[in-house]
Amino acid sequence: MKFLPAFAAVLAGIAPLHAQQPDAEAMIRGIRLSATLQQMDLDGNIRKDGQKDTPVQLFVRENNMQFRLGNGERFHIRMGDEAAELLSLDDQGKTGRFPASRLVQPIGGTDVTYEDLTLRFLYWKGAKLEGEEKIDGEDCYKVRLNNPGKEGAFGAVYVWIHKKYGAFWRIKAYGRNSKPIKQFQVSAVMQLPDGKGYTIKTMRISSLNEDERVRSITDLEFKKPAAVGPKGPRRK
Repeated sequence: MKFLPAFAAVLAGIAPLHAQQPDAEAMIRGIRLSATLQQMDLDGNIRKDGQKDTPVQLFVRENNMQFRLGNGERFHIRMGDEAAELLSLDDQGKTGRFPASRLVQPIGGTDVTYEDLTLRFLYWKGAKLEGEEKIDGEDCYKVRLNNPGKEGAFGAVYVWIHKKYGAFWRIKAYGRNSKPIKQFQVSAVMQLPDGKGYTIKTMRISSLNEDERVRSITDLEFKKPAAVGPKGPRRK
């Protein structure tokens, strides 16, 4: 199976992990790179209890990923082997540098930020395997990633990678003060149009207090993906 890093990105998969002591960097790299092999469109919603849904669209064309929000805002991700570039998009489709100060801003009053949607931490260097754990009854490897820079709210991120699917199953992010901030939990998947892989259907994003109690919850849900042709990212 493969999961596409759509949110959502971000969230692709690799081959089943049979090695007794897998390489943490290789597992994270596999999650990133499998995203560049996909072409698909996704329509969905970001939903927080008591608030109006925020529509979100995701267009993936190999190493290009484009998000469109319900208010018309768009931004673009160019995914490479070792780095991803986050860009803003204007009404004419011209790209510009995405302000680093906006990475931590919530989208539509939800628990989801721009940093969350891009899953940019999957490009941090120095991934370290910290053991194995069961997450919701599923066998996973636990990998730690440390933020090498000063941008964004996260200082360290733990990624639980499903042993069978090779995709991330849970992510927990910590601030620069080592206190928990947020957790991402996959709750359902759906098959891609070509029948060769899977992508996320629903994911729960929980904002956490310092004692790890849940402060608020936002759900991300995508509809069944549409098959697409070999065209570039949408311009309108």
